[in-house]
This record gives sequence, structure tokens and C-alpha cells, in this order.
Amino acid sequence: MAIGRTDSMQELITILESLFEETIIGSDVNIVKHLFYYLKADNREFEFIYEEHTLIAAVEEIEAHTVTLMIPDLVEEGSRRARVRFEVMNINYQFEVVILDIQKEKTVIKTPTELQSYQLRTNKRIPVDDLFMNFIILFRSLTGGSREVGKNLYAESRFPHLMKEVRKDRPDSKLINVMLTEAIERISKDYKIHFFQPDEKLNEYEDFVKKTILRTGKSIYIPDCNRIASYINDPGDEVLFNYYNEHKEMAKEFGEDFALEFFESMRKHESRDFYVSYIITPIRLYEDVVGFIKVHSTAMDRFTISQNQAVYIYELAEIISYVFTKIAIQHGSYETMQSTTKVVDISLDGLLFEIYDKRLFQYLKRHNIIKMFIPLSKDRTMIIRGEIIRFLDRGDHYHLGVNYFSSAPDDMLYLESYLFEKSMKILSE
Repeated sequence: MAIGRTDSMQELITILESLFEETIIGSDVNIVKHLFYYLKADNREFEFIYEEHTLIAAVEEIEAHTVTLMIPDLVEEGSRRARVRFEVMNINYQFEVVILDIQKEKTVIKTPTELQSYQLRTNKRIPVDDLFMNFIILFRSLTGGSREVGKNLYAESRFPHLMKEVRKDRPDSKLINVMLTEAIERISKDYKIHFFQPDEKLNEYEDFVKKTILRTGKSIYIPDCNRIASYINDPGDEVLFNYYNEHKEMAKEFGEDFALEFFESMRKHESRDFYVSYIITPIRLYEDVVGFIKVHSTAMDRFTISQNQAVYIYELAEIISYVFTKIAIQHGSYETMQSTTKVVDISLDGLLFEIYDKRLFQYLKRHNIIKMFIPLSKDRTMIIRGEIIRFLDRGDHYHLGVNYFSSAPDDMLYLESYLFEKSMKILSE
């Protein structure tokens, strides 16, 4: 059964009618439709719960009776029903939706015909202009969110000591470096950890590899440097690539003979250096490629880097990229907190904070579980964990909304006292 309108709902309808050409005429389907318009206009990401998997979705297109969503990680499992959950203007909504079509990253759902459940925020958010915080990201999975729990456990089983350090609030970068080199040397003694420099001198092939990694962000695995097929044939792998696409693009632009000659020359160059096989996998800071790990075997070693060993190096680089970014966020938050982590408003349920770094904003969309250190007074710093659920692009700065999910035993009592004073003794709507 559909629900009636509240004052908050009427306020939302009034705002939506001012934003969009279509008019809400009173039926629930139009109210719901305009909620999706609101999500699209605000470029909001929200939860899509399918077969008990919580995925991240965004509105791509709105038709008369359907809504097309972008859901990169959706894998069809037979069921044609899902739940959609999001927050608009202090109201939490949840719908059960019918899936009409799934095509790669795009999923088409039937527009819900009625409002099924909603809940008003019970605690008032209090604007503040003198409250700042430090924060760090917390590990849930290498790719962020809850979508890779299986791979997360797998990575922890392969790198137990490294992952133990990664999970600490303040990872030791020197210890991380020691663990990294020890892990690489389990595969090969021949390796390079390289960070790109603006004016570094490279030969023709090194420059080509650098540009390829910067452009694609993919790992390059050559299992046999004696075969040109290892360089240019389709590898058919999800995480390990070669120069298949680069060969295709070069052949398209300059001709097949030119492309084949270039990669054959590259193969011969690497063979003269006694390469038998190698893996080059990028190192990232936030989402930007800043260097790579290259591990290779030579003719003197009498072994070939296997596909499983190459995946091992790839996973290692993913962990290192994560921990480097965690350390960078920590130093950035602690050293420049007054310009990067101002608290905009706060309540007993959550808070809204402000940052200026676009790279950090995009990174937190995936790694959205954070631990916050909020100095409520000179004598009391609240330590609280939360999940970022709102991402608002304000042009020259960004707002992120956090819901709390755990805190130290007495911290909420101190927060309640703080809010009580700030709100002139009013804490609820």
C-alpha cells in the first residue's frame, strides 16, 4: 500500500517541480520517478542489493516506465528482483524493483509504482564552522566497498604479515618496503620498483611501456620472450594483459607490417637482455599510476614466471597501492586538516565534511569506510568509524556524508553534550 505525503515529502515535491519540466500530478509513480531524476541530477551513487550482494549504482537514463542504471559489478544470478536504497533530503528510501534487462554495465529496471518504505532522519544535523577532523581509510577490500569480500580473504591468506600491517591506523612505510621486497624475492631475485620522474631518460621501448601503463593502468605479462605471440596475441585474462590492443591500434594506424616489426624488434631487444618472461604491474597513488613493479626471469635463472606467480605480483602491487594511498591520506589529513577536513554539520547519526582534493573524492567513493578523530574539546577527541554514503560535487570543493557505525563507549555521550550546547538545547526534528 502506498504511503501518504508528509511535510518533508511535500517539500521535496516542490523542489523537484522547480528543477524539472515534468510535473508531479499526485500519483506515487511520478513521485518515485522524480526521486530518480533527483539522483541523476545530483550524480548520486546509491545501494543496489541483488541476491544479498550490496552493489553501487548510478542513474544513467530515465524513460517513461523504466530506469537504466550503471552497475559495473553486477553478475546475473537468475533472480529478476532487487532492492534499491538511497537517501534524499534527510529521508531514507527503499524500493523493491523488477529487473527487465542486464547488459554489461547497464541494468534496466521497471520504475516502482509506489513508495514502499521511507524513514525520516530522527536526529537534527547541526551546522558548525569551527570543527575539524582527521581521518584514515579502513580496509574492507582492495577494490573498496563490500564487493570483493572473497578476494579480500584470499589476499589476506596470501600476504598475512603484510595485511596485518596494512590494517593498522599508522602503517610503517619502512616495514612495508621490507615486506614488499621479501614477497617479490619469493618469485624472482630480478626485479625493479620504479617511480616515474618528469625528465627521466628512457629508450624507445621503455618509453613505450611507460606510456602504455600510464594510459591503460593494466598489468603486462609476457610468459615467453622468445615467442612474438606472447606479445601480441589476445591473452584472454581478466587481470593480466600484453600488447594485444597496442598492436591492433598500431596496425590500424601504421599498417600490419610496421606494427609487427616494432614488436618483433622489442622482443629481440628484451631477448638480448636475456629476458625469458616478465610481469610489469602498476603502482597507484589514489587512482593515478605513479610507477610500477617489474619482475623478470632470465636465461640464467632457468625458470619462467608462471601465470599464478604473475597474479601474485599483481595482487601485491594492489596492496602496496592501497597502503601508499592510505599513508598519503593520513599525512594529508593530519598535516593540512584545516583546509581539507572541515566538518560542515554533525548529528548523533552522522556528519558532513568538506574536502578540496578531487583525487581523494573519487577514491573515497570506493574506499568509503573511514575512522575519524574529531576534537570536540581540548580534553576530548571522539574516535568514531563510519561509512561515507553521500558524495556531493560542489564545483570547487566536495561534501561527503558519513553515517556512524561504531564508536568508543562514552564518545556518543560527549557528542550529545556538544550538540546540545551547539543547538541551543534542541537535538531532534
